[in-house]
This record gives sequence, structure tokens and C-alpha cells, in this order.
Amino acid sequence: MSESAIERTARALDLIPFITANPGLSIGELAQTFNCSPAQMFKDLEMLFMCGLPGYTHLELIDMELNQDYVSINNPQNLDRPRKLSASEVVALTLGLDILIPIISDVELRERAVLLKGKFSELLVQEQSGEIATVVGEIVATATPFDSTFSEAIKKSCGLDISYRSARTDQLRQRLVYPVRTYSERGYLYSVAFCTLAGEERHFRHDRVNSAKINSTSLTDKGSQAQVEAQVEERVPLLIRVALSKRNRFFIEAHRSIVQSTLPHGNSLEVTFEVGDKEWIIRELLALPGSVEILEPITVRDEYFHRLDAILELYR
Repeated sequence: MSESAIERTARALDLIPFITANPGLSIGELAQTFNCSPAQMFKDLEMLFMCGLPGYTHLELIDMELNQDYVSINNPQNLDRPRKLSASEVVALTLGLDILIPIISDVELRERAVLLKGKFSELLVQEQSGEIATVVGEIVATATPFDSTFSEAIKKSCGLDISYRSARTDQLRQRLVYPVRTYSERGYLYSVAFCTLAGEERHFRHDRVNSAKINSTSLTDKGSQAQVEAQVEERVPLLIRVALSKRNRFFIEAHRSIVQSTLPHGNSLEVTFEVGDKEWIIRELLALPGSVEILEPITVRDEYFHRLDAILELYR
């Protein structure tokens, strides 16, 4: 029975760390260890000669010494360790097995699936290096000291005085927020909260919180309402100052009705927009092909960068 490309690739990925840890074995010994013929092992080793990192010169290829009696790898690139599933991969496989097991008709295959699911479950409950993992759906998120504080604020419908570090500027700012719910995304815990500084709901990543203290006020309190209303009033109309590359001049011309001013800004154009829909302008700026830099206000700039981070994360 012929092997599939996936089976050959899996064996090749296992060969590199094994040979790195056990140099000097013959092709016959390797074939016996990996349960294949010496001829097939030789073909696999020949294939590895052409593998490596992007760049595809002799400097990036795997450096191997190969003959019938001796095989060694001098430069395994980044494949010197055995394959290992990440925590999120284990969660995804466990959930997938949960769906598949009830519909597997073959008794032996179902038992093997149940056994595999049990092994994955054991991996999930293990604590490694004292790191606590919280599994939410398909995501494994690292806990922080402030998770319980956010949960308490949500339960009591009260506020939190937090010190929050911006991902882009690395600047700490004091905020009064009113959390409404918590969720997990790409290994991080977030809380959706009304921020009195921004005058709107924002998403706060827990590991960027430097301090958090319960504030007994709520949004129904007269003082809190006055504070929020005053800040919302300040945002109308919303003026956004942006540095756009000259490639984006078409956008300025297409939206002259909301352009307040246009000034030279180095090799770019500094444009002030007056908008009533912040979501719309952020989406439009994200779609522009040329360089974009939001100069003011800082809250809109931070949200713009947050959206960019989320987009870039999809490609990592």
C-alpha cells in the first residue's frame, strides 16, 4: 500500500530531530526505527537536502552528511525539536473529537478516538511552570491577577479604576471603566467596558492592565452620568486629524463635505475630518492603500492601532 504525501511529510519532520539527537546511525538502522524500507528512507533523506528556510540558498538549506553507513545533520535550521502541539491546537482537536465520536460507526475506531481524546484532556489539565490556563471555547488564555477584579465589577455592576498601558505608545493612563462582559481571543482575556475617558465602550486586554481597584459608583449614579454626558458632549462633532500619503488624495477629494482643512505634512497631507460616525472613518482609513497616521484624538488612534493588531494577528 503506497504512502500518502502527509505520511511522508510527517516522517520527514520526525527524522530531523531524531537524527540530530542520534547522529551516526546507518540508513538501515533509521529505516528499521521508522518502519520503512531502506530505499524509502534514502528517498526521504534525499528530499531533506532540498528543505530549509525561506531564502532558498545553500545557507538556508538543511546541512546533512549522508552515506549508507553514516547519517548526520549539521544544521537542522529550526526543526531540531520534535513536533509538539500548542495548547490551542490541543483544544481544537479535543472539540473536534467531541463532535466526531458520536457519529463514528466503527467500534474499534471509536475506542481509539475516545482514548486519544483522553490523552488530550490530560494535557489540558496539566500545569506547566506554574502558568494557569483558562479554556474558553477553542481558546486557551493565560490568566492575570486582574481577572477576578473584572469579574467582581461585572457581578456588582460597578466601576473599576484602572491603570492601562497602550500597546502602541507604551504609555500608562488612568481610566474609570464599567465592565459588562469578558471574553477570550487568541490567547488573551479581554473585557468590554464603558470607558468614561473615551465616552464609549472599549475593549481592554487584561495583561495590559497595571492596576485595578473597585470603584463603588455605577453608571446610574448622578455623578457618573454627568461625567459621561459631559465627555460625550465634547465629542460632538468629532474632529479627527490624520496624516495621509499623497496616494490617498482621491479619498480627500471624494469626501470634501467632511474635510475641515488640508495642510502639508512633510511628504504627506495633514487632513482634519469632521465626522459623526467614528466607526465609519476608522473602517475607511483601514482600507486606504497609502500610509495613514492618526494624529488626534489619541483614543481614536489607539482604537485604529487595536484594529490593525487584530488584522495582523490573523496572518501570524
